[in-house]
Amino acid sequence: MRKIVGSIIALLVAFSASMAQKPQSVGLVLSGGGAKGIAHIGVIQALEDNDIPIDYVAGTSMGAIVGGLYAAGYTPDEMMQLIQSKGFAYWSTGKIDEKLTYYFAQPDPTPALVHFNLGESDSLRATSLLPTSLIDPLPMNFAFMDLFAPYTAQCGGDFNKLFVPLRTVTSDIYAKHKVVCRNGSLGDAIRTSMSFPLVFHPIEMDGVLMYDGGIYDNFPVDVMREDFAPDIMIGVDVSAPDGKPKSNDIMEQLEDMIIQNNDYDLPADEGIRVKVDVENFGLLDFGKARAIYQAGYDKAMSMMDSIRGRVTSRISADARGLRREVFKSQTPYLRFDSVSVTGGTQSQNDYIRYMFTRNDADTFGVERARDAYYRAITPGKLKNLLPKATYDADDGLFDLNLKATIKDDYRVGFGGYISSSTSSMLFLSGGYNTMNLNSMDLGVNGWIGQSYLAASVNARINLRTGVPSAIRFQGVASRQKFYETDKLFFEDNTPTFITDSELFGRFFYSMAAGRRGKVDAAIGFGHLVDKFFPSNHADFSASNRDVSSQNLAQLYAGYDYNTLDNRLNPCGGAAYKITAMGVYGRYHYEPSAENSGFAVERVDRGWGQIEASAKNYFGLSRKFVLGTEFTLLASTRKLLGTYNASIVDAPSFNPTASSYNSFNPALRANQFVTAGLAPIIKITDAVQIRGSFHGFMPFRKIVECPDYTARYGNWFSDPQFFGEMAAVIALPFASVSAYGNYTSYPARNWNFGISFGVFMLAPKFLR
Repeated sequence: MRKIVGSIIALLVAFSASMAQKPQSVGLVLSGGGAKGIAHIGVIQALEDNDIPIDYVAGTSMGAIVGGLYAAGYTPDEMMQLIQSKGFAYWSTGKIDEKLTYYFAQPDPTPALVHFNLGESDSLRATSLLPTSLIDPLPMNFAFMDLFAPYTAQCGGDFNKLFVPLRTVTSDIYAKHKVVCRNGSLGDAIRTSMSFPLVFHPIEMDGVLMYDGGIYDNFPVDVMREDFAPDIMIGVDVSAPDGKPKSNDIMEQLEDMIIQNNDYDLPADEGIRVKVDVENFGLLDFGKARAIYQAGYDKAMSMMDSIRGRVTSRISADARGLRREVFKSQTPYLRFDSVSVTGGTQSQNDYIRYMFTRNDADTFGVERARDAYYRAITPGKLKNLLPKATYDADDGLFDLNLKATIKDDYRVGFGGYISSSTSSMLFLSGGYNTMNLNSMDLGVNGWIGQSYLAASVNARINLRTGVPSAIRFQGVASRQKFYETDKLFFEDNTPTFITDSELFGRFFYSMAAGRRGKVDAAIGFGHLVDKFFPSNHADFSASNRDVSSQNLAQLYAGYDYNTLDNRLNPCGGAAYKITAMGVYGRYHYEPSAENSGFAVERVDRGWGQIEASAKNYFGLSRKFVLGTEFTLLASTRKLLGTYNASIVDAPSFNPTASSYNSFNPALRANQFVTAGLAPIIKITDAVQIRGSFHGFMPFRKIVECPDYTARYGNWFSDPQFFGEMAAVIALPFASVSAYGNYTSYPARNWNFGISFGVFMLAPKFLR
């Protein structure tokens, strides 16, 4: 009997010992918090540095992103590299990388500050005056497919089969409850969990729009408990402390209104709560990723003794690394062999599909898919294009399914430029666009201002050619007045010195030249009229103005290359442009009655002209950018009968919007070269101090003779200077600027002003 009892006791002791040696399972719970959730990565790094295992992950919002990346085999270093990459900066803010777009396919820029599309039913109706999200979903769409589709394929849609089993939380605001994502598309599960209302575009799951999981469960402890029941949980809380939202922080107010469940409790007997102090960071402070990461790491390390005391299991770095390498080795390569498109008409779907299949290859990889995706969205005719990759295990390839949401054909735009100078104007536009294999774009633009009136008509038909090409028509009518507020010709409050009018049309054949370039060839006809006083010494209250008019034919060729990151306030990239034209026509000069010393002149004139410009912006540090700008204009244009006729006819140099305010003969010549520096201090991403300093050198200055005729001066003998400093608030659609500038002629020529909007004039016939 004693032997039996002893044997039972020995078995019980052995069983107890084996139970004590059983690995302790650890579940990691990650809260939402926007950019503050980058602290989760720091916590994970601290856990890995101390050999603490992570057996399960449950996350909400940013916690779902970090948890999803970890579950897909990303190391903390790889996660930080991703979050600090330019690609992440683009898609997390909705900005489209200019280097991925197609310059040839971009719509012509206009001064429109707002624009919307109109639908067509029995009558025109507004369909989308306001955006559905603050952040454009298009860049994020492709990024999430690229990042997560291979892992969805690897686990077969079962999140238990990832490198670490995963759960994410999203919100069904129609049914008013949370939804736990356990399977399906990994990218959709993560993205729905982070779709903060108004900020990010919602994702549809099973016919229902899903939003940020933090609305109903921002700290999914119960999800971890119910789905995985780990021996111990580590919960990382990056939420801000409960309190009244600040009146000047709209994102904090939205967060307080939207996040309904603020329960961040983790019972002590179930685990450890790591509360990271990140209240000084905002929801969208992704630019402060390194500091947020460090806050998470430091907090976890400060609690590591407690964590190590509660978590008895360990996994070595080598063992974890080996597991991760084995998992990654089994991840399929994202390669496609078929494309399908839904959402548009048959012709629209065919056009989008053609973007992806135009090379007729049997299969294609993610780089070509990205190229085609950005080629399709560049013209701006799509509200949304949602790609989804479906894996075929039989051949190891993916089917690419695209769901398109297409803008309505009619569009309207409003905008303009408000300035303390005379150059303020209102801008209106309307257009009609189609999207098919030979799409057509029609547009009408109008400028209305004190000193500037213009209207333009544009038409474009895209051709289905091996190299993308198009036929275009451009028609422009404009009238610009120059007021002499700077006393260049006469005192203030006198009549307009010059009225410059143009009416012309051009037919173009345009062709893409790589991703960021285009080539144009054109023929055009123009009627140009200048009205001006006969001399700078006239009695302007009594004098009429001389009139010169020209009827000109033009042959034009040009090459344009542009990688600037912003068309209004660039801080990176380059722009190169070269144009060549031949002009021939009839010139007619009619002197005013007071200018009887000059005869009526009717002559044929013609000339050739080449103009080249180069802009480059170099980021010397995170806060400082230096731009360089060069221009060369050479022509065989001859002088006209009077000085004023010649100087008005000569091309001008206008390096900034404010330099158009007045007529400055010192910055006009038939041939000239310029060189400039543009130092830029980026106080924040939106607030900049921008400089623009230029030297202007005419080949030969146009000189006024005593009898008011014109002659050329000495070669390269009259350099001029223009400099401007401006404080700029760079908004996504416009800019606010306070500026001061100086020109070397006339002496002491300082000007100051403020402006808001986009300064952009209609095209000129001879530039």
